[in-house]
Amino acid sequence: MKEAVRKTLTFSAIAILAGVCGCIAGVANGDVPPIAFGAVAIAGGGILAVMAGLATREGNR
Repeated sequence: MKEAVRKTLTFSAIAILAGVCGCIAGVANGDVPPIAFGAVAIAGGGILAVMAGLATREGNR
C-alpha cells in the first residue's frame, strides 16, 4: 500500500508541475487552452495529493 501511495504522490507532483508549466506557457503566448488545461492538471494533481495523504493517514491506524 505504501508503494502505491508513493507512486500516486509522484504522479500528482508531476501533474502539478506540468500544469504550472502549461499555465506559464499559455500566459507567455497569450493562449487560453494551455491555461485551462494547466489549471485542470493542477486541480487534479492537488486532489490526488490530498487523497494520497488521506490514504496514508488512514493506513497508519
